Amino acid sequence: MTTLNVARVYLRVSTEDQDLQRQEAIIGNARASGYY
Repeated sequence: MTTLNVARVYLRVSTEDQDLQRQEAIIGNARASGYY
């Protein structure tokens, strides 16, 4: 659950320009870790 919370915080804090890159990186890491 911690990873999901961190991912959501990052998506909220990140700017619009970095949003896509952050989202792809976080989702990729989360899926690789088996959270998604």
